[in-house]
Amino acid sequence: MRRDIGKILIGPDTKIKEIVKVIDQGQLGIALVVDDQKNLLGTINDADIRKAILKELSFEEKARSIMNENFVFVNYNASFRFIKKIFEIKKVKQLPLLDDDGRVVDLLLVNDILVKNKKDNWAVVMAGGLGTRLRPLTYEVPKPMLKVGDRPILEIIIEQLSMYGFKNILLTVNYKAQIIESYFRDGKDFDVNIEYIHEKKRLGTAGALKIAKQYLDDPFIMMNGDLLTKLNFEQLLEYHKKNEFDITVGSKKYDIEIPYGVLDIHETSVVGLKEKPKMNFFINSGIYCINPKLIEYIPNNEYYNITDLIDEVMKKDYHVGSFPIREYWLDIGQIPDYERAAQDYYDIFRSEACASNE
Repeated sequence: MRRDIGKILIGPDTKIKEIVKVIDQGQLGIALVVDDQKNLLGTINDADIRKAILKELSFEEKARSIMNENFVFVNYNASFRFIKKIFEIKKVKQLPLLDDDGRVVDLLLVNDILVKNKKDNWAVVMAGGLGTRLRPLTYEVPKPMLKVGDRPILEIIIEQLSMYGFKNILLTVNYKAQIIESYFRDGKDFDVNIEYIHEKKRLGTAGALKIAKQYLDDPFIMMNGDLLTKLNFEQLLEYHKKNEFDITVGSKKYDIEIPYGVLDIHETSVVGLKEKPKMNFFINSGIYCINPKLIEYIPNNEYYNITDLIDEVMKKDYHVGSFPIREYWLDIGQIPDYERAAQDYYDIFRSEACASNE
């Protein structure tokens, strides 16, 4: 979550009496000491104030005299799992998030990570495709298990879902299913509960939902198993429910630039010219929120895509909504996409974090 941290930022010359007010009014139990560029210099929490009182320091003393310069922090691109481990190992209650230049961008509280609002809603991840467009990489490994950085795509997806409280995960599997099952097993090692839906034959992007219907009593997330995204899945679910949609499609704005000047021609005359114009579209992201009652329209044991279901329910006047995805999103469909994902992982999903000075 993104907090308004401006109210807890102080300079190194701020007096202790003012710091006490900042901590009380900020209600986060901490003040962050920064320079003019918002580079983090130190932290001051309730314990530091108490130490100052015990030392009988004057309340006219400045932040630089009591701030903790050996603070614990992580890079803002750190993975959820890494951040959770830092909270558990370091036993801190607050954790500043810094950018690559050491500037404060956010603050996490231990309750943000260790006390999650677990949802009963399931998330269904389609992981049974052949990945033919990624051959030869997928001859031995199913596409969702291709590694991006040091982790399989599917592990990153599950981590993102778990981060937003989706602890019940359904994986639809077919091609080389044993590789996926032996890696994730029941999901306990990944802090989730995983069940598997086995497709005896390929059933498309929606056919397996018919087999999974026994699990799906509430609106559920469904997504392809070859996506990288920073989407807030909790917001998607809330948006779906608030707008009373039957299916909500995650939509991503996609720009196409025509690399030529485009002529506007009327009969034989040129009446206009646009140099390298851009065209904008909203594309289907492969991420959905679906009400379970719509599963009844999916045929039994037949190849059936989610687009077929959307077309069908629209004809029956069900409400299909669009949820604009403003966060990072990438469909790893072809080799160039996979190569890009490898770079994006280190820029956006990397699990490394800056170590503390302790």
